[in-house]
Amino acid sequence: MIYKGVVRGNVIHLEDEGTLPEGMRVTVTPEEPVASRGLKPSITLQEWLPEARQVRAQLPRTSDSVDILRQLREERASR
Repeated sequence: MIYKGVVRGNVIHLEDEGTLPEGMRVTVTPEEPVASRGLKPSITLQEWLPEARQVRAQLPRTSDSVDILRQLREERASR
């Protein structure tokens, strides 16, 4: 059986409530962390938040927000 886990403070914490008997010998094969696999978010929270606040500021309390969002998408696509 294969168990997966995450290292925290030089201790391996098993996922899915996996348990092994005390003293059992194991072989550990490290996997490449997700962050180092070249995956980058398309936009960071720090970049997104000011833009989200601008969008929210443009929305009246009652409006057809779909049209406003469509307009903003078109503006972004033309950049």
